[in-house]
Amino acid sequence: CRVLVGHFKQLLYCSLYCTEGLPGVISVNVSYLLFIKLILYVWITPIIFMLRHICIVKIYITSLTKFLFHPFTKKTVDLVFLFDGSASMTRDVFNQSKEFILDIMNSIKNSSIKFAAVQFSLKPRKVFDFNDYHSGKATKLLRNEGFMQSITNTYKALDYTLDELFENQTAGASPDATKVLVIITDGDPSDRDRNGIVKKYDEKEIIRLVIGVQQVKLDNLYAIASEPKTNNTFHINNYNGLAGILKNFEEKILNIEDSRTALSEKLQYEMSQSGFSSVYHQGALVLGSVGSKDWRGSLYERNGAEPGIHIEDPDMKHSSYMGYSVAAGEKDSVSLYFTGAPRYKHTGEVVVFRKTDNTWNVLQRVTGEQIGSYFGAELCLVDVQSDGHVDFLLVGAPMFHCPQEKRRLELESVLNVTVPSRGRFGTTVSSLADLNGDGLRDVAVGAPMEDDLRGAVYIYLGHQHTGIRPRLQITADPANARIRFFGQSVDGSADLGEDGLADLVVGSRGAVVVLRSKPVVNVKARLHFEPAEISTASIQCPKTQTGTLPMVVLTVCFDLAEVTRSKTGTTTTGLNISYSLDVDPLNTAVRGFFSETGKRDLHQTVELATKHCFNHSVSMPFCVYDTLSPVVIRLNYTQHESEKAANILNADSATQTSHIAYTQNIKKIKQLKQSAGGRGDINIARHFRRVKEGGNITFEQQSVVLWWTL
Repeated sequence: CRVLVGHFKQLLYCSLYCTEGLPGVISVNVSYLLFIKLILYVWITPIIFMLRHICIVKIYITSLTKFLFHPFTKKTVDLVFLFDGSASMTRDVFNQSKEFILDIMNSIKNSSIKFAAVQFSLKPRKVFDFNDYHSGKATKLLRNEGFMQSITNTYKALDYTLDELFENQTAGASPDATKVLVIITDGDPSDRDRNGIVKKYDEKEIIRLVIGVQQVKLDNLYAIASEPKTNNTFHINNYNGLAGILKNFEEKILNIEDSRTALSEKLQYEMSQSGFSSVYHQGALVLGSVGSKDWRGSLYERNGAEPGIHIEDPDMKHSSYMGYSVAAGEKDSVSLYFTGAPRYKHTGEVVVFRKTDNTWNVLQRVTGEQIGSYFGAELCLVDVQSDGHVDFLLVGAPMFHCPQEKRRLELESVLNVTVPSRGRFGTTVSSLADLNGDGLRDVAVGAPMEDDLRGAVYIYLGHQHTGIRPRLQITADPANARIRFFGQSVDGSADLGEDGLADLVVGSRGAVVVLRSKPVVNVKARLHFEPAEISTASIQCPKTQTGTLPMVVLTVCFDLAEVTRSKTGTTTTGLNISYSLDVDPLNTAVRGFFSETGKRDLHQTVELATKHCFNHSVSMPFCVYDTLSPVVIRLNYTQHESEKAANILNADSATQTSHIAYTQNIKKIKQLKQSAGGRGDINIARHFRRVKEGGNITFEQQSVVLWWTL
């Protein structure tokens, strides 16, 4: 199977499931006492719990304690950046600190971590709090933060941060959150710890990670870092080293988020969350179980009445969430299961399983590149030719971060696609039935938070070699302000209108939108000239009289053919075409123009339902010096008012370019050959360059070369 790795901007929302097995779903609100009984029941009788009842319980907790909740979910983390703005730093170094903070936030924002920031010098100053981060204002506030340039009052800043952020719920702090302070400084403290602020941080179990830059005393850094101090203190010689410790630092923060209360024995399948993802393939139901084996994750396969089996990767790390996504397909008559583990080593991984001797074994692993990218959160198998064999695998990395504030879809370096970074591009990736009639399956990608949360869907047409190629963007209806998060889910496998065309169903918040497909029409353009060659008999140089000479009558014909298989057809509805003609567009000297306008270009809009051919007279001046190279007629055409049309012009319909030779060329060639005694031959080479504009292709002449061969 050919694996193509794509980085999609995506964020999927998950619910907490307590699972006993398969396959029904019961949603219940439970009180504090009932929740305690349920947890004890899971811990004490796991075997009976799994065998007696087959259900999935979705829990909405009305009251719980930190102790009970902590072992099973990611811990909420309140993280504050306390960065140095003293005069010992240059402005460039100060800006590097801000960029480092932005990189951290962007790389691990698909987590339960909330961020805030404080700059300190003579006095501390809040840059943004947890509420600002939640509302999306943090990046702008940090970029606009000015440079203080004074002394380094570190302990005063620690006191301020504790009171104004960590213990201030109006700033968005969570009372039960794990609290983390990241201190970035290039100098020793100017003040002293007169109020015992470090002791207060220890008593409140606030984790402190310290980054010291340049010639700073390590003992002073150890004084404010948490235990073990050597593990929580980083020292670099200059601020360029911040990029070098970025990965290590992100892993440390994410490990804090993953920390949990130790249990007497590890969980196996009690919290497996079977059904988090699912696929049905050849009579087998395959469910993703992200919580099994201490959140390593697994797949659960149930084939008819046969006992279910767990499919596991022995090398999977804890808290990897394998089973977050699952897909199944055939390649060379071999069944394959694909599953994503988006938190594997914090970069994510996709695992491919193959069945050998009735046992599912790991065939291949594909690992993500960037920490916090959630590589593997979404999988989409594409059978381009619909022959039952998998051709391409699209892998979503929802939080992949690019410095250019864009997300990229990269298919083996063949195709690069960039989209706005704030739209959650790739929330869903769906293989569609053939939309444009080329016999290849297409792909839809949802971006539900694009355009200020209104949403959008991107359509990619199938391609035999690269898998997909970009085509168009569909946005939410601007006339309907109630549509929000358009593109949260997408499906395009059914013909809902029973017209022979696949339709697109797009999910949004509280609404489902059905987009009807239209017949796709191929248009082939033909140019005919009467006469076929330009006569040079009347050309007079230098010019002795005014006026013009007739050159040719140009006939433009369009042939229509539907490439889709609609039941209605296109003969009754037709197609509106806007076309333009250019005479000798690359020649600076005027050798021809349209008689009706006196210009070298002509623009027309026509309906092709009843008439497909159109005539235009072309004239030329009395004096034309260049009669050696042919006159180039360039035709470009597009669909007119495509949004209102009943049919759609195929984007692959190409522009046609024709050349009209002068009769004098033929005479000159014959004369040259006769002068050589009939020996050898005249060769004419015309050099063209291929120009593609949108869906149209133009071949433009660059030069003409004549040479004699014997």
